[in-house]
Amino acid sequence: MKCAKCGAEITYDLGYCPYCGAEVRIVPDYNPLDDMLAEQVRDAIGGGETSENELERYRQAVQEKLRQQKQEEQQKREFVQRRSQIEAEEEARRKKRLARRREVRRKKRRLLIGMTAATVGLLTLLSAGIYRSSYSGKIKKGYALAKEQKYDQAIRTFEKAVEKKPARAEAYAGLAAVYNAQEDLDRAEMVFWDAIEANPTSVELYEEMIDFYIATDQETQIPLLLDECEDESVLTALKSYQVKVPKFSLDESKYDEVQELTLTSKAKEIYYTIDGSEPTTDSTKYEEPISIPEGTTTVKAIAVNKKGVPSLTEEKTYTVELPLEDAPVVTPTTGQYYEYTMIEIEVPEGYEAYYTFNGEVPEKDSEDSYKYTEPIEMPEGNTLFSAVLIDKKGRASAVTKRNYTLTYSYE
Repeated sequence: MKCAKCGAEITYDLGYCPYCGAEVRIVPDYNPLDDMLAEQVRDAIGGGETSENELERYRQAVQEKLRQQKQEEQQKREFVQRRSQIEAEEEARRKKRLARRREVRRKKRRLLIGMTAATVGLLTLLSAGIYRSSYSGKIKKGYALAKEQKYDQAIRTFEKAVEKKPARAEAYAGLAAVYNAQEDLDRAEMVFWDAIEANPTSVELYEEMIDFYIATDQETQIPLLLDECEDESVLTALKSYQVKVPKFSLDESKYDEVQELTLTSKAKEIYYTIDGSEPTTDSTKYEEPISIPEGTTTVKAIAVNKKGVPSLTEEKTYTVELPLEDAPVVTPTTGQYYEYTMIEIEVPEGYEAYYTFNGEVPEKDSEDSYKYTEPIEMPEGNTLFSAVLIDKKGRASAVTKRNYTLTYSYE
């Protein structure tokens, strides 16, 4: 016998292992499950002795139940892991979008920095002076100069107003309006971004920037703006501009049959794309479930509220890979025939059938293979007939083989 602790070979006459000193157990381990099973079987059959067969059947039933419970627990763990993975991927995409937008703004600033040098110098001089007019007076004067297309003077006037009250929004809106009139939307947008970064809790500035986006047909930028806002008081005040992304009825996954995707939202409308482009209000309007065909499909969707403000883009990718058909059904069966006989292959929709007469596995592009288009006349003599199904992706099913012997009687 072997030591249960170290595995060394020992004799029965020793009460301990001479190598590790562990006590030698001669009586086998007691398994209470056996007694429990025997008791359950005895109760089930009304008492009496339990046969080994009955005990074994009951033991197998219990073990099968335990196996099913373990399988269900494993499926639950996999579901939780998959959900955590999806949430992590969504968070990673959000952070990636945020980083990309910040990088775009940094590039815009570098492009504009040379153009703003003169403005900075002017503001420095103005800050040392004494303002003789009121803030509202400068705003009024700035718009009057812009109306006369005296854009440089209007810019200087609005910049004076900014210096006077840097937390107010009117002067920034005026500056943006001047740049917009000069068809410089990037510079107009940067006016607001700079103002908000300096005053991140100003609801007024956010409202002015939202109005700017609406006036310039850039509503898709509104959810990006609010997505970057970290101040809860601002988000609460601008709740009417926040639109939740549409809900997708299907999780990202692989499917073995064509699916139907349902999109839902409390917003007024939903728009989506399946070609990889970003959805806008010019994209396909969602009105009925979206068919997800065989292959890989990426669906991007936005929800749009009554004000015309969209949500962020929700995106999910689905893969549908239909299972292969089994080996084709070929008639007649293997056997010996004595009269004219036709061979037929059942071809399911979405498949083509190919066959050979020499026992070789049929292939789509092989010279020895033939495409099945109609019933085939069985050749005289001995034939090793093979048939296969091939789907649209070129995947081949299992092969069906038939051994035919056709002998005509010429009496």
